[in-house]
Amino acid sequence: MTPEHNPAQPDLAATFAALGDPRRLAIVARLQQQDALSISALCEGTDVSRQAISKHLKTLTEAQVVSSEKTGRETRFSLEPARLHEANAFLNQVALKWDDTLQRLRSHVE
Repeated sequence: MTPEHNPAQPDLAATFAALGDPRRLAIVARLQQQDALSISALCEGTDVSRQAISKHLKTLTEAQVVSSEKTGRETRFSLEPARLHEANAFLNQVALKWDDTLQRLRSHVE
C-alpha cells in the first residue's frame, strides 16, 4: 500500500502545512538549537511581533510539531521529536521509491 493510502499513517498533512511557512520553519530551527524557549525569547533578534509568534506557535502546536509547558507565568515551547521523526520517515519512504525508480530508469537507458 502506498504511504498516501495507508490508514495507519499518521495525518502528516498538518505537519507539512505547518512547516510550509518560512517563519514557522525559523521557529523550528530556533527550537532545534535551543530547546524550551518562551515567546519573548523566540522574538529576540527578529522583527516579528509576539502576536505573530503566538499565532505561528498555535499552528505548530496543533500540528503536534511543538509542545508547551507552563512554568509560573511563562510558557516555554519545545519541539516534538516524534512528529518530526514521522515526517522524516515518510519523506525517506518517498525518497527510496524515487531512488529505486531512477535506478531502474538508469539501468534501462544503459
